[in-house]
Amino acid sequence: MEAKFWAAVEAEDWQTLAAELTVEGDQPMSAVLPALASWRKQAREQSTVDGWRYRVTWKPLAEKRSARLTGTWLVVTPATEDTWTDAVAGVLAERGADVTRIVVDTAVDGREELAARLRTALAEAGTDAEAGTGTEAGTDADGAAFAGVVSLLAPAEGTHPEHASLPAGTAAQLALVQALGDAGIGAPLWCLTQGAVSVGGTDRPAAPEQALVWGLGRVAALEHLERWGGLIDLPDTPDEPALTRLVGLLASDGDDDQAAIRATGVFGPRLVRAPLADTSAVRAWRPTGTTLVTGGTGRLGAQVARWLARNGADHLVLASRRGPDAPGAVELEAELTGLGAKVTLAACDVTDRAALAETLAAIPADQPLTAVVHTAAVIDDGVIEGLTPDQVERVLRLKVDATRHLHELTRELDLTAFVLCSHFSATFGAPGQGNQAPGNAFLHAFAEQRRADGLPATTLTFGPWGDGATVDGAVGDRMRRHGINEMAPEPPPPRSSTRWTGTRPR
Repeated sequence: MEAKFWAAVEAEDWQTLAAELTVEGDQPMSAVLPALASWRKQAREQSTVDGWRYRVTWKPLAEKRSARLTGTWLVVTPATEDTWTDAVAGVLAERGADVTRIVVDTAVDGREELAARLRTALAEAGTDAEAGTGTEAGTDADGAAFAGVVSLLAPAEGTHPEHASLPAGTAAQLALVQALGDAGIGAPLWCLTQGAVSVGGTDRPAAPEQALVWGLGRVAALEHLERWGGLIDLPDTPDEPALTRLVGLLASDGDDDQAAIRATGVFGPRLVRAPLADTSAVRAWRPTGTTLVTGGTGRLGAQVARWLARNGADHLVLASRRGPDAPGAVELEAELTGLGAKVTLAACDVTDRAALAETLAAIPADQPLTAVVHTAAVIDDGVIEGLTPDQVERVLRLKVDATRHLHELTRELDLTAFVLCSHFSATFGAPGQGNQAPGNAFLHAFAEQRRADGLPATTLTFGPWGDGATVDGAVGDRMRRHGINEMAPEPPPPRSSTRWTGTRPR
């Protein structure tokens, strides 16, 4: 920003300077100096935020076209098979692997049942190894019973039998990660999905719920590095090129543990800087009419509401379970009203579709709903080893169910923004975030699906806030040890200075 400014000064380009400072070219210095001070402050703030901004892009990966596998590979599939289950087992066998297969009934088999079946498979593999020699008998070069584990559980249909908000595939995948540890199987685990991610362009995510497994896998990669393989998203059809690419990834050295196979090749995600100055077609969005903020009385929701009010929001509907009875809600309402916004504190459980529909119906016709910001969340952290289906469902009700309700109830409206607030663990994992990363990864895939369908959608993925709310105790210590520093909700105040008025300051 400053380089641009001084380049214009050196070039004596007053037109550019006037446009940058938003002043008329013939205004006196008494008008230019305040504009310059304001420009300087905004430039400093933008530079700071630009240093925090990243986005994910997908890049082509090198392919192994003649890869071979060795040893015994365990293939875990759901009882409801699709075209990929037999194809994967078949191509592994064709390319040199001995294949052991376990079929999981997601309505019956939980962690304990899976662990028992894995122990049986492990014992059988050990017996086979004693009967033969080396890799031909079902052991890899290090003597382990399995060279790798391939899971196709993510696409399993339906929901958990006791937890309706927990997809069956996600529940089964969590149980498998846990059961592999219980059974003492240290082979690398590869989790396969279909339509969970988008590599860009017209690549529409067909199954955002399967992105839950990507969030879970990114955390598993950090908590169980010694037995992690990777995440692979499959195309619709298991044709020969796709199967060859799959084997190439399974036989790889592990440099890329996240990949998507498409008709044009293999792609891997990359985190790149995304400063606003380099973002094409940036437009200044301003709220109009009514903006709905879910979790509006929470810490993040309150920060969002303040920003909206400062930027001209006419009417804010702050939805939370307790509404005006939430701690600090009345004080927040007074603060926002003082900033010029009309505020409605709505007691609404956004996971309840009927309750959400009632809240939306109460929005006045002369201030129609034009934007949605979904900040509501439940914090119930824990390492994967100790997670229960009940814990996971509590988080997913707000991340998945509420998002679906918001989408379905507003998709026919002329929204200018549909914003989903996420957490950085969904992008690159974080130890202890196995219960947060899956739901936030779903938000990413769902936003991409909406955009592919021509609807507005944006995910904002935050690191920890520096307000003392999310970085205290062991969680904060662990984040800082990993280089994850907290973000200040507001820019720091300007440094004090001595203003010279014509006499030398004492």
